[in-house]
Amino acid sequence: MAIQLDIQESNYGVPFLGAYFRITSAIINRQGTTNSRHIVIIDVSGYIVKPENENTTTVDFKRYLIPVGQVESCEGTTFLEKCYKWVMAQPDMVNSIAV
Repeated sequence: MAIQLDIQESNYGVPFLGAYFRITSAIINRQGTTNSRHIVIIDVSGYIVKPENENTTTVDFKRYLIPVGQVESCEGTTFLEKCYKWVMAQPDMVNSIAV
């Protein structure tokens, strides 16, 4: 599973249409607070096109920190699928599509 999204503004000064995003890590971390004791840290890397190998440089990177319950409440059969659904629903991922 991956995400496709047009990047209108990039660090390179040019847009990237149809950029390829994938979750590179999803970590559950326990915090000392009582409100949201467990959080999910989701790292999403963006590439110009689908990388052919692990040596491809990213053009975008996003990190999200979310209470685990928000991810668990998303539709999906696996935790990773739920993470993708959550990411795609975020304001900075508007108009993204699953690929």
